[in-house]
Amino acid sequence: MDFLDNLVLPQSAHHMVLLKYLLVLTYILLIPYLSVLLGSLGLSLFFERKTDKNENYYRFAKELIDQITFNKSVSFALGVVPLISSAFCYAQLLHLTGLNVSEYILISVLFLIISLILIYTYKYTFHLKDIFTFASRKVGISDPLPVELPSYQIKTSSLHKKSGLYGLLFLIVTIYLFIASIQLAGDSSNWSVKNNLIGLIFSLKAFVYFLQFIVASFALTSALILYKYFRADSVSLDDAEYLNMIKNFSLKLGSVATIILPLLIILNVMVKPQDSFSFDVFGYALLALIVVLCIVILFYVMLKESSAKFASLLIYLFVVLFTFLIIKDQYAFDTSTKKQFAILAANYEGYQKKVKEEFGLGTEVINGADIYNGKCIACHQFDRKLVGPPYQEVLPKYEGKRDALVQFVLNPVKVNPEYPPMPNQGLKPKEAEAVVDYLISTYVK
Repeated sequence: MDFLDNLVLPQSAHHMVLLKYLLVLTYILLIPYLSVLLGSLGLSLFFERKTDKNENYYRFAKELIDQITFNKSVSFALGVVPLISSAFCYAQLLHLTGLNVSEYILISVLFLIISLILIYTYKYTFHLKDIFTFASRKVGISDPLPVELPSYQIKTSSLHKKSGLYGLLFLIVTIYLFIASIQLAGDSSNWSVKNNLIGLIFSLKAFVYFLQFIVASFALTSALILYKYFRADSVSLDDAEYLNMIKNFSLKLGSVATIILPLLIILNVMVKPQDSFSFDVFGYALLALIVVLCIVILFYVMLKESSAKFASLLIYLFVVLFTFLIIKDQYAFDTSTKKQFAILAANYEGYQKKVKEEFGLGTEVINGADIYNGKCIACHQFDRKLVGPPYQEVLPKYEGKRDALVQFVLNPVKVNPEYPPMPNQGLKPKEAEAVVDYLISTYVK
């Protein structure tokens, strides 16, 4: 995918800072969405397979997948678009490194699209199964079943199971490949090593981050379930048994997940490369641990009291937690890649200068006459002696020795005892060359 390098334009230091902020905003949208998508789909598949034990499980499984797939545009806006955006951000920020991070992320985009198609198929076949079941019961009361109906039921059921399972597998691959890619981007110590796909997949840092992502996904999904079913405007006493089942399961799952989460956050910091460490990384990791502790306490209190009164507060805390974790990782990336950003900034200056030269824009014009009139004329004339000797006496000594005269102008030394030493005028090499050319051409005339 060399076309990404062809699309990249050199960026100034200011633009690179903006790209880093864009990455943070992108991840604040993307990571929570992927977390809830994974958690909801995983729990839906889990409860559907327990349908024979309790009919409420089937209802809950269907509602879980409905709540995360309520709109295709949202899936595209919160999943596909941020993922593509992050790929192009890394293409800019990792330009000239030879890394395949952007390419791997674009591959994960393809897997995500396939996963979303399968997940929506899983959702629609859920409802289609209900329609066939209802139709078979209604028709079977008075008339024999149509021959095609049982066949359609079997095919729909088979498609439903496969689409849900394969949708989950493609989603897991999407998340893991994305996580492995951003871990590679933040590990500048391994940039010199060929970043093949096998090494990327079996990276310890990627595996630890993936475990943290899975646990955080189920914790966040539990909090959202509690918020959806038990917020003040949605509580219903008509299905007490059903709601009690949801509440007990969500509180237990959320409690277990948030107890494990701090260990994984600490482990995630420990496996990061040393050149990514900074006070900001440790500071935001500490803030994230404090927020997790607050979440654990809320889950414990609600589990002990068998209530969901802090469901809304949990959502706010999870938003803060994900924000801290994302900023922590972004600071680690920023610290690890400072040398890369310095190279890009220097490359931008060269690129800018080249463009200006090609189009004749902003080219600095050095005028030797102006320099002479501004610095030299007070002490030197061509035909008479002032503070220094006249140029008609000095310039004949430098015929054919232009470079020597330029060096003298840049670093003057005392030559003639009849005159005071010439002070250094602080000229740049190009300015010295311009004034020497002016003096020589004027002397010749």
